[in-house]
Amino acid sequence: MSRRTKSLLLLAVVALLVNLPIAHSTWTGWRVDRDGEDVRATVTGTQLVADDGGYLVEFQMPEDIDPDESVWVAQVDRATYDEAIASAQIGVRVLRDDPSAYTVEGQVTSRVGLVVMGLVDLLLILAAVLLWRGRGRAGHALVLRATADVERTRPGPGIEKQHDGQYVVSGDVVSLEADRIVLDVEGREVTVLLEGHRNPVGYQQPARATGHLVG
Repeated sequence: MSRRTKSLLLLAVVALLVNLPIAHSTWTGWRVDRDGEDVRATVTGTQLVADDGGYLVEFQMPEDIDPDESVWVAQVDRATYDEAIASAQIGVRVLRDDPSAYTVEGQVTSRVGLVVMGLVDLLLILAAVLLWRGRGRAGHALVLRATADVERTRPGPGIEKQHDGQYVVSGDVVSLEADRIVLDVEGREVTVLLEGHRNPVGYQQPARATGHLVG
Protein backbone atom coordinates (compact mmCIF):
# COMPACT_ATOMS: atom_id res chain seq x y z
CA MET A 1 0.00 0.00 0.00
CA SER A 2 1.49 3.35 -1.07
CA ARG A 3 1.88 6.37 1.18
CA ARG A 4 -0.76 8.20 -0.85
CA THR A 5 -3.24 5.37 -0.38
CA LYS A 6 -2.51 5.33 3.34
CA SER A 7 -3.06 9.10 3.48
CA LEU A 8 -6.39 8.78 1.70
CA LEU A 9 -7.46 6.03 4.08
CA LEU A 10 -6.45 8.21 7.02
CA LEU A 11 -8.57 11.07 5.66
CA ALA A 12 -11.50 8.67 5.30
CA VAL A 13 -11.12 7.57 8.93
CA VAL A 14 -10.98 11.19 10.12
CA ALA A 15 -14.10 12.00 8.07
CA LEU A 16 -15.88 9.03 9.66
CA LEU A 17 -14.94 10.17 13.16
CA VAL A 18 -16.02 13.76 12.44
CA ASN A 19 -19.40 12.76 11.01
CA LEU A 20 -20.18 9.90 13.38
CA PRO A 21 -21.64 12.05 16.22
CA ILE A 22 -23.98 13.88 13.84
CA ALA A 23 -24.97 10.61 12.16
CA HIS A 24 -25.66 9.05 15.55
CA SER A 25 -27.70 12.06 16.66
CA THR A 26 -29.72 11.96 13.44
CA TRP A 27 -30.34 8.22 13.84
CA THR A 28 -31.40 8.68 17.47
CA GLY A 29 -33.75 11.52 16.55
CA TRP A 30 -35.38 9.38 13.88
CA ARG A 31 -35.89 6.55 16.37
CA VAL A 32 -37.41 8.92 18.91
CA ASP A 33 -39.78 10.35 16.30
CA ARG A 34 -40.84 6.87 15.20
CA ASP A 35 -40.92 4.86 18.42
CA GLY A 36 -40.84 7.46 21.20
CA GLU A 37 -43.45 7.91 23.90
CA ASP A 38 -44.80 11.32 24.97
CA VAL A 39 -44.47 11.94 28.72
CA ARG A 40 -44.56 14.83 31.18
CA ALA A 41 -41.22 15.28 32.89
CA THR A 42 -40.69 17.06 36.21
CA VAL A 43 -38.71 20.28 35.99
CA THR A 44 -35.92 20.33 38.59
CA GLY A 45 -34.17 23.52 37.58
CA THR A 46 -33.99 26.31 35.04
CA GLN A 47 -31.18 28.57 33.94
CA LEU A 48 -30.90 31.62 31.72
CA VAL A 49 -27.59 31.60 29.86
CA ALA A 50 -26.66 35.24 29.61
CA ASP A 51 -23.87 34.80 27.06
CA ASP A 52 -26.07 33.63 24.20
CA GLY A 53 -29.55 34.24 25.56
CA GLY A 54 -30.30 30.52 25.77
CA TYR A 55 -32.87 29.00 28.11
CA LEU A 56 -31.93 25.76 29.85
CA VAL A 57 -34.36 23.43 31.58
CA GLU A 58 -33.31 20.55 33.84
CA PHE A 59 -35.80 17.73 34.29
CA GLN A 60 -36.37 14.17 35.42
CA MET A 61 -38.31 11.53 33.51
CA PRO A 62 -41.18 9.60 35.12
CA GLU A 63 -39.84 6.80 37.31
CA ASP A 64 -41.21 4.06 35.04
CA ILE A 65 -39.16 5.52 32.17
CA ASP A 66 -35.99 6.26 34.13
CA PRO A 67 -35.78 4.37 37.43
CA ASP A 68 -32.38 5.97 38.10
CA GLU A 69 -34.07 9.39 38.19
CA SER A 70 -31.23 11.00 36.27
CA VAL A 71 -31.32 14.74 35.65
CA TRP A 72 -31.44 15.66 31.98
CA VAL A 73 -31.08 19.07 30.39
CA ALA A 74 -32.28 20.74 27.21
CA GLN A 75 -32.10 24.20 25.66
CA VAL A 76 -35.59 25.48 24.82
CA ASP A 77 -37.28 28.59 23.50
CA ARG A 78 -38.55 31.39 25.74
CA ALA A 79 -42.22 30.30 25.72
CA THR A 80 -41.35 26.73 26.76
CA TYR A 81 -38.98 28.06 29.41
CA ASP A 82 -41.68 30.26 30.93
CA GLU A 83 -44.20 27.41 30.84
CA ALA A 84 -41.70 25.08 32.52
CA ILE A 85 -41.23 27.56 35.36
CA ALA A 86 -44.97 28.07 35.77
CA SER A 87 -46.05 24.41 35.65
CA ALA A 88 -42.86 22.68 36.88
CA GLN A 89 -43.36 20.23 34.01
CA ILE A 90 -42.20 19.90 30.44
CA GLY A 91 -43.25 17.65 27.57
CA VAL A 92 -40.71 15.07 26.48
CA ARG A 93 -40.75 12.39 23.80
CA VAL A 94 -38.49 9.53 24.87
CA LEU A 95 -37.63 5.95 24.06
CA ARG A 96 -38.90 3.79 26.90
CA ASP A 97 -35.90 1.47 26.76
CA ASP A 98 -33.37 4.32 26.44
CA PRO A 99 -34.11 7.47 28.50
CA SER A 100 -31.02 9.18 27.09
CA ALA A 101 -32.75 9.28 23.71
CA TYR A 102 -35.30 12.08 23.89
CA THR A 103 -36.55 15.32 22.40
CA VAL A 104 -38.16 18.14 24.35
CA GLU A 105 -41.05 20.43 23.48
CA GLY A 106 -39.70 23.74 22.23
CA GLN A 107 -36.17 22.39 22.09
CA VAL A 108 -33.61 24.64 20.41
CA THR A 109 -30.73 22.93 18.63
CA SER A 110 -27.50 24.71 17.80
CA ARG A 111 -26.25 24.70 14.23
CA VAL A 112 -22.68 25.45 15.27
CA GLY A 113 -21.78 21.76 15.25
CA LEU A 114 -23.19 21.33 11.75
CA VAL A 115 -21.27 24.35 10.48
CA VAL A 116 -18.02 23.14 12.02
CA MET A 117 -18.58 19.64 10.66
CA GLY A 118 -19.27 21.05 7.21
CA LEU A 119 -16.05 23.10 7.26
CA VAL A 120 -14.01 20.10 8.39
CA ASP A 121 -15.60 17.92 5.70
CA LEU A 122 -14.77 20.58 3.10
CA LEU A 123 -11.14 20.67 4.21
CA LEU A 124 -10.94 16.87 4.14
CA ILE A 125 -12.38 16.76 0.62
CA LEU A 126 -9.91 19.43 -0.49
CA ALA A 127 -7.02 17.46 1.02
CA ALA A 128 -8.19 14.28 -0.71
CA VAL A 129 -8.46 16.06 -4.08
CA LEU A 130 -4.97 17.52 -3.69
CA LEU A 131 -3.57 14.09 -2.83
CA TRP A 132 -5.30 12.51 -5.80
CA ARG A 133 -4.23 15.25 -8.22
CA GLY A 134 -0.74 15.07 -6.80
CA ARG A 135 -0.59 11.55 -8.18
CA GLY A 136 -0.92 12.93 -11.65
CA ARG A 137 1.68 15.65 -11.07
CA ALA A 138 4.15 13.08 -9.76
CA GLY A 139 4.29 11.57 -13.26
CA HIS A 140 3.42 8.35 -14.96
CA ALA A 141 4.45 4.95 -13.67
CA LEU A 142 8.02 3.97 -14.48
CA VAL A 143 9.58 0.63 -15.36
CA LEU A 144 13.16 -0.19 -14.39
CA ARG A 145 15.10 -3.16 -15.76
CA ALA A 146 17.35 -4.23 -12.89
CA THR A 147 21.10 -4.65 -13.47
CA ALA A 148 21.89 -5.72 -9.90
CA ASP A 149 20.26 -7.36 -6.91
CA VAL A 150 17.70 -5.31 -5.02
CA GLU A 151 19.11 -4.02 -1.73
CA ARG A 152 17.68 -3.14 1.64
CA THR A 153 17.97 0.53 2.41
CA ARG A 154 16.97 3.14 4.92
CA PRO A 155 13.52 4.74 4.57
CA GLY A 156 13.50 7.65 2.17
CA PRO A 157 12.21 7.52 -1.42
CA GLY A 158 14.12 9.01 -4.34
CA ILE A 159 15.25 8.68 -7.95
CA GLU A 160 18.87 9.36 -8.92
CA LYS A 161 20.50 9.14 -12.33
CA GLN A 162 24.05 7.78 -12.38
CA HIS A 163 26.92 8.83 -14.68
CA ASP A 164 26.63 5.59 -16.63
CA GLY A 165 23.01 6.31 -17.47
CA GLN A 166 21.57 3.90 -14.93
CA TYR A 167 19.03 4.94 -12.31
CA VAL A 168 18.94 4.18 -8.61
CA VAL A 169 15.44 4.23 -7.15
CA SER A 170 14.50 3.90 -3.49
CA GLY A 171 11.05 3.41 -2.03
CA ASP A 172 8.72 1.11 -0.14
CA VAL A 173 7.78 -2.23 -1.70
CA VAL A 174 4.05 -2.14 -2.46
CA SER A 175 3.83 -5.28 -4.61
CA LEU A 176 5.83 -8.50 -4.88
CA GLU A 177 5.95 -11.04 -7.71
CA ALA A 178 8.41 -13.71 -8.73
CA ASP A 179 9.96 -11.66 -11.53
CA ARG A 180 9.27 -8.09 -10.41
CA ILE A 181 8.54 -5.74 -7.54
CA VAL A 182 6.75 -2.41 -7.42
CA LEU A 183 8.13 0.48 -5.36
CA ASP A 184 6.34 3.59 -4.16
CA VAL A 185 8.86 6.31 -5.02
CA GLU A 186 7.71 9.80 -4.02
CA GLY A 187 4.11 8.94 -4.90
CA ARG A 188 5.11 7.35 -8.22
CA GLU A 189 4.92 3.62 -8.82
CA VAL A 190 8.15 2.15 -10.20
CA THR A 191 8.03 -1.42 -11.46
CA VAL A 192 11.39 -3.14 -11.16
CA LEU A 193 11.89 -6.06 -13.55
CA LEU A 194 14.27 -8.33 -11.67
CA GLU A 195 15.76 -10.00 -14.78
CA GLY A 196 17.02 -12.88 -12.66
CA HIS A 197 18.42 -10.70 -9.88
CA ARG A 198 17.61 -11.36 -6.23
CA ASN A 199 15.18 -9.42 -4.08
CA PRO A 200 15.66 -9.95 -0.33
CA VAL A 201 13.28 -7.12 0.65
CA GLY A 202 9.78 -7.84 1.97
CA TYR A 203 6.44 -6.17 1.46
CA GLN A 204 6.16 -2.56 2.73
CA GLN A 205 9.89 -2.45 3.46
CA PRO A 206 12.27 0.14 1.96
CA ALA A 207 14.28 -1.12 -0.99
CA ARG A 208 16.81 0.22 -3.48
CA ALA A 209 17.06 -0.97 -7.06
CA THR A 210 19.58 -0.13 -9.80
CA GLY A 211 18.95 -0.47 -13.51
CA HIS A 212 17.95 1.09 -16.80
CA LEU A 213 14.62 2.77 -17.35
CA VAL A 214 12.45 1.08 -19.95
CA GLY A 215 10.89 3.45 -22.45
